[in-house]
Amino acid sequence: MKIGFIGAGKVGTALGIFFKQNSLTLSGYLSRSETSSQCAAKATDSAVFFDLPSLVAASEVIFITTGDDQISAVINQLAQTACLTGHHTLVHTSGALSTDLFDPLLASGCGLCSLHPIMSFSDPFTASQNLKQAIFTLEGNEKGRAAAQKILKITSNPYSVIDKGDKVLYHAAACVLSNYLVTLIDSGFELLKTTGIAADEITRAFMPLITATLGNIERSGTVNALTGPLVRGDENTIGKHIEALKTQAPEFMTLYQTMGLATIDMIKDKRIDAETYEHLESKLK
Repeated sequence: MKIGFIGAGKVGTALGIFFKQNSLTLSGYLSRSETSSQCAAKATDSAVFFDLPSLVAASEVIFITTGDDQISAVINQLAQTACLTGHHTLVHTSGALSTDLFDPLLASGCGLCSLHPIMSFSDPFTASQNLKQAIFTLEGNEKGRAAAQKILKITSNPYSVIDKGDKVLYHAAACVLSNYLVTLIDSGFELLKTTGIAADEITRAFMPLITATLGNIERSGTVNALTGPLVRGDENTIGKHIEALKTQAPEFMTLYQTMGLATIDMIKDKRIDAETYEHLESKLK
């Protein structure tokens, strides 16, 4: 099984390194940037390609690892060149987009699959190591799924099969868990700066709290991981928080209220009684 990549950015390079580490055979890379192709090819000891027919001829499985907004253009180019056959499998790695994108290529008879690793890609070398623990989601036609499953069996990665109609919501949830978690932490850091704590001390001081919370979620689930005044039903403390925010940091008030109400909704009937729930909710509205 020879694997080629259209797109030589973080995702394509990381996957290529990871596949190479697992003794999969790579044909090489085609990218709009020759420099990117050369870097990815060097990192994976594979070739640089300069046109689609050459890459397709040298590959059995072709991964499209471009940005989401470029995938349709690549598919249209593949359809125009008519270089795909029933012996090929085409895979894209978008979390939000389904294999419906591949409709122009249905007549080719090739395998079609979307394969999305549930992880973030900060840089390709770190990401290639993190991929060892990644779980993937996949959907596609029978031939496409079989090719993806064969790859994941070799790399020993678990996976879930997802319905194409659920891809957008799945990706929205992933954004909440990854991107917006960063936003939430950044908001907490910014709020801490208003108290006079030095910016260079905040991360060092509060990362143990953040990592301990994540560990509690992993061990006990979200509801049981919660601590603090809302879980205790401590109306006085919540009231003091609100007064302090109003006078000292009003720009954070909406976030505090929104997160508080969402937390109350999460723990009602589980960690607090109905009367306490009503009192806390009234404080936050």
